Amino acid sequence: MTVMETIDPVEAGRRLGHDLHRLSRIALQPGWPSAVREGFEAAIRQGVRPRRDDRFVRKWLQLRLGALWRGRAVASDVTVQLLRELDVTHCPVTREPLTHATRLGSDASVDRLNNDGAYAAANLAMLSARVNRAKGRRGFDEVWALSRRSEPTASLAPVEWLRLAVLMLGPAHAQQPLEVPALPLCAPLPATSARTALQQVQRLLTLNAGVAASRNRLLRGLLPACGNASAEARLRLLSDAVHAGLKQLGAEAQCWDVWLQPGVMEALASWRGALSERAWAHTSWAAGQLAGGRPVSRRELAPWALATRGYLPPVAGSAVTRAVIR
Repeated sequence: MTVMETIDPVEAGRRLGHDLHRLSRIALQPGWPSAVREGFEAAIRQGVRPRRDDRFVRKWLQLRLGALWRGRAVASDVTVQLLRELDVTHCPVTREPLTHATRLGSDASVDRLNNDGAYAAANLAMLSARVNRAKGRRGFDEVWALSRRSEPTASLAPVEWLRLAVLMLGPAHAQQPLEVPALPLCAPLPATSARTALQQVQRLLTLNAGVAASRNRLLRGLLPACGNASAEARLRLLSDAVHAGLKQLGAEAQCWDVWLQPGVMEALASWRGALSERAWAHTSWAAGQLAGGRPVSRRELAPWALATRGYLPPVAGSAVTRAVIR
């Protein structure tokens, strides 16, 4: 199955036009594609417009309009509810408070983490507009390289580039799960984004290793998958390292900074190196069960439109006016 078989751009335009009238106060724009105008005009005949404003609805409409303007595919799992789930108070990269509709660099912006993929639930994050602009068309490899520089680039410090690389890691390697580097999990992952199996383990340790009871429950879930006594011992040492690292964090740090503490990533690599591939497969499955995650199937990746770098086929009269949803 391909994205061309699952997404009809003309029908998507009509649905967007219908929703633009039904859910916003925007006027009909002559520069819209004919399909969008058709949907808008059909909705005019169906009923009145809303009186209340909802910023998540507004952002959903703006996202779809912007995607259509650029010829980008939007998967059916990108909904108003998804944007509510992605909503955060602070940018995970800069850690600055997010604003809304101020036209400042701190405004919340929904961005694709894999630039070669469409707008899809597992490929999105809520970032600041400043980070979105700095990221631009950069792919994971370039972002990771910028994190290893000694000076800021495009207004982002190396550690901020590293946080962005952490967010991009899973979506960037969705088709290549065996070629994934190990990065310190120094940023919270978006609620619905693709993540690697190792990130799943790191996240579980970050959230559970600080308290003895939850750490012991986590170990009871992961130890049986290790497959040998050496790996079990190294997992205990890893949990101890994360526990100690969490205790050493300063008042301004976040729990995710534990992976930047001395020795923690080394303990992670030591444990991973003690696992056979069979044991790692079992551990990955166990971590997914504990975290409520599941593997991303090839079928689920189809709406990402990776073969066409996230683009839809062109639509006749596809010039779209950049209108503000209000």
